[in-house]
Amino acid sequence: MTPDLRGRHDGPVRGIPIGGLTFLCSLGTGVLWNALYFIAESQYGFTRNDSLLLAFFNGLLYTIVAVNAGRIVRAVERRFSPRTTLGLVLLAQALIAPLVMVFPNVKVLWVCAVVLTGFGALQWPIVQSYLASGRHGAAMRNAIGWWNASWMAATAIGLAAAGPLKEHDLMQWAIPALLPVNLLALLFLAAFPKHPAEHDAEQSAKHVPASYRSLLAASRVLHPMGYLVIGALTPILPYLFAALETAPGRQAPIGSIWHVARLVAVLVLWRTAFWHGRGASLVIAGALLALGFTLAVAAPNETVLIAGLVALGVGQGTIYYSAIYYGLSVGGAEVDAGGIHEALVGAGYCLGPALGLASFSAGAGEPVFIGLVLGVLAVGFVVAVVRAGRARSQSIA
Repeated sequence: MTPDLRGRHDGPVRGIPIGGLTFLCSLGTGVLWNALYFIAESQYGFTRNDSLLLAFFNGLLYTIVAVNAGRIVRAVERRFSPRTTLGLVLLAQALIAPLVMVFPNVKVLWVCAVVLTGFGALQWPIVQSYLASGRHGAAMRNAIGWWNASWMAATAIGLAAAGPLKEHDLMQWAIPALLPVNLLALLFLAAFPKHPAEHDAEQSAKHVPASYRSLLAASRVLHPMGYLVIGALTPILPYLFAALETAPGRQAPIGSIWHVARLVAVLVLWRTAFWHGRGASLVIAGALLALGFTLAVAAPNETVLIAGLVALGVGQGTIYYSAIYYGLSVGGAEVDAGGIHEALVGAGYCLGPALGLASFSAGAGEPVFIGLVLGVLAVGFVVAVVRAGRARSQSIA
């Protein structure tokens, strides 16, 4: 928070308002980041490369907006409080979402998908600032835990719901459904204070061991790697299911399995403390991420695909939780800290589809695609292990 905001805020936002808003907004995230490609394939005839290209631009804009989220909030704060800015974002998303049904063509889908995603890159850093501000130590850890559980459950539901919609030829309603969802989210936003609570940097520092900075550096290497894998896999999932001859109504629900596995991993991390300050959890998570991606893309049957999705979900969930936990602990709950966190999400979502496009546009098949992704993961993994090792030496010291 900038100094001029101090004295103009109440205490930390209560759990029900921020949890309710997060759950509803994350239903939209589930649609825009995951179900979107089932919609594009079934309703607009997108090819695999079309979906990868859309995913690439979604990730690119998300990165650009997220990394500038703090600057944007500060630029408009003389006219709009953070709560008002968040409200305008939710309202804009609600008004844009139905346009894909009013004007059902590919260009409108592209514009709506990219613009809605860009607004999301501003939305989440503000929400994360409200979440962490005024909370320290165990209180912050607990808040991050239930907040992650809230949004991860919603994204799983958002994707799984695409299955029945696709089976009954109602996929065209998935994006317009964000209109009532976001309007409901505005009701929860009304219970937010105008500004995030004051965050005492000195009090926060008492709960941040020296090793956290190295672990933050390690997790911030692996964090975009997790979304690189998701960004590479999600756009091609409909085509993997087609190759396995999976029934249309089962595709999205099976595709949501990695969301469920991620949620379970996060619930375990939330309720335990054994992993705090330990780099080994990041190393194991990185290995699960690589294994899960390989199994999923090269799966000869649904069983192997499901196993890959489970491993991927556990690995990515552990990395994500670690990244936001160390990020908000070290970053002092600023919008900028959330912006960096979300920018790394966008970077992964951008790079993953780029590798897919490079592989498939050149006429290469899945082995080359897997090799490219694993090559990037290997580099990131080595860097993360080195940084996590520094955390170990700091802990011993």
